[in-house]
Parts: sequence; structure tokens; C-alpha cells
Amino acid sequence: MALKRPYTDSAMRDEDAPRKKRKGFSVGPANLPDGTYRRKAQKIKNDLIQRAKIKKAYAKVKAPEQSGSNEMYRHQEAETSSTQPASLDLHPDRQAMLDRPVPSVNAPRHSKDDTDDISELHRRSRPKRSIYLKDTQMAKQRQLEAEARRMVREEKDRERRAMLKARRPDREGRYRLGRQSKILLHKVQRLVEEGKVDRQ
Repeated sequence: MALKRPYTDSAMRDEDAPRKKRKGFSVGPANLPDGTYRRKAQKIKNDLIQRAKIKKAYAKVKAPEQSGSNEMYRHQEAETSSTQPASLDLHPDRQAMLDRPVPSVNAPRHSKDDTDDISELHRRSRPKRSIYLKDTQMAKQRQLEAEARRMVREEKDRERRAMLKARRPDREGRYRLGRQSKILLHKVQRLVEEGKVDRQ
């Protein structure tokens, strides 16, 4: 049969035994190689230590203030109970607002003084600028450019078809030089307007 352990009081045991030094806490695995992960773990650990120190310092500062604030609160309660109760008179601004005449249903919403205030307010506050203003302007510009290109393309196509028609000989086999000259003149005018041909 095994021997029984001798009975000792737990309080006696704690006093007799020397206190063990607490180990520090660890963040992340202990066998990390020196590098990014280890530095990150060390940074996290240092931040936690710093926060704990700040909390401890804050608790030390807050404790006396907490007890002092309770006393101040009691002192203020005693003062307010000893002072006279608040009067039932209205504040002058509130009284003036209540004394104003109530506008009738058919009356205009704003008086002349109010409209002056409103117009001043509108002058001061600028309209909110759209965040898409630049984009919409660029889109409009691109749209106008595309429209101009389309019109030029249609004009060129019309000229080409008219020129093909004018180059066909008539029934007697003669070329229609009058029609060709009008089309060529129109084409030259368009090129001068576009700036592709210099005026001389």
C-alpha cells in the first residue's frame, strides 16, 4: 500500500515556498527565423506592453480623481438643493418668438426681412459641385467631336457618290463637266474650312 502524503495547510505551503518569477508572454511561435514575421511579432508584443503600461498609468491617475469627483458630486448636490428653485419666466428670446404674429394661410410665406435673410444665405452658400462635373464635360466634348467626325464622314460620302454619278457619261457618251466642277468646288471649300488646304 502506498504511503499517504502528510497533511499541510495550503496557506502554510504558499508562505513557505519561494514565489516563482512569472514568465513573460509570447506572441507568435518561438522558433521564427529572423525576418519579417519575427519583427512583426515583436512589434505586436511591444505594442501590447505599451498599451498595458498606459492603462496602468491611467488607472493610477483616475483613481484619485474618481474618489474626488464623487465628493464634488455630493457637494454640488448639496448646493443645488440649498438654492432656490428655477423661475417659471421664459427666456427673452423665446418670449419674443412667441410674441410674433402668426402668419395666416393666404399670407406669403416669407416677409420682406425674411427674404433678405434668405437671399443672403443663398449668396453665401455656393451650389454643391458635382464630383462628376469633369467627367460629364469630357463626355460632352467627346460626343461633340464624334458628331463632327460623323458629319464630315457623311459629307465625304455624299461628295463621293455625287462624283461617281457626275463621271458617268450621258446618253451621248459625253462627260458631265459642269456637275464635276460644282462637286470639286464644294470639296475645295470644305478642305479650306477644315484647314487642310491653305488659301492663296
